[in-house]
Amino acid sequence: MKKEDIMSWFNPNDTTRPVFTAEEHIRGKNLPGIWEALPDRAVVFFLGKGFPVVEEVFPTEEVLASLPGFITHSRVLRVTGHEDVCFVHGGYGAPQAVCTAEALIALGVKEFLLVGLCGAFGEDLAVGDVLLPPQILSEEGTSHHYFENPEFCTVESPFPIETLAAYLQAQSFTVRQENTVTTDAPYRQTYHKEALWREMGCAAVDMEASAFVNLCHYYGKKCAVALMVSDRHPLYEGAPPWQWGNESFAELQRRFITSCASFALAK
Repeated sequence: MKKEDIMSWFNPNDTTRPVFTAEEHIRGKNLPGIWEALPDRAVVFFLGKGFPVVEEVFPTEEVLASLPGFITHSRVLRVTGHEDVCFVHGGYGAPQAVCTAEALIALGVKEFLLVGLCGAFGEDLAVGDVLLPPQILSEEGTSHHYFENPEFCTVESPFPIETLAAYLQAQSFTVRQENTVTTDAPYRQTYHKEALWREMGCAAVDMEASAFVNLCHYYGKKCAVALMVSDRHPLYEGAPPWQWGNESFAELQRRFITSCASFALAK
């Protein structure tokens, strides 16, 4: 992939300010006490089972009934006795992910753990494996509004990523530190494209991570990324077809969410 083949919607010479910011949007809602509500750390789920599992496993309290923002309006939860971390559903896809992050940063959150799912096209990955990507390739459009040529973004974790890897391995997960890619168009993941992604050193694909990490870079915030493999992609035409999950995936996902939440609470 060549730089000239990548679109650029960011003009480095544009020094004008946004027409409205996340902070101005939130202030316009006139919500008393909103600015003191959130802690420094947030776990942001990009999977639908995040909140149900956290509410089942832990005693939770509602911090906000609705996160004020432009697209997503997730509830914000915390675990009783742990006021230093909150839990949010980040939405689906890069635009929702970044709108969530903008709102959280405007409200004072400084560090993040992104918890999501990914489709594996690496040759030796299995459903249930966990990826902690050091770098993420942007093939989504949102990052191009924040950086001129986003390409690979480096994940700058708020904690040594080896500590999360060791914690998850102790919970019997297979953990890999391999690069991933984020896309806007899951139905355009062609065999040719995925072969190119492998050549570029990527092993799996999601729909939010690169945009979220790039937004954190833009504002100077830290963000770790944990992605569980939810589906294996066929590596070539004629291989066994794509299929979501497996018989044990529901329980694997539940344990993954619980483990990530427990790790965040223990930090």
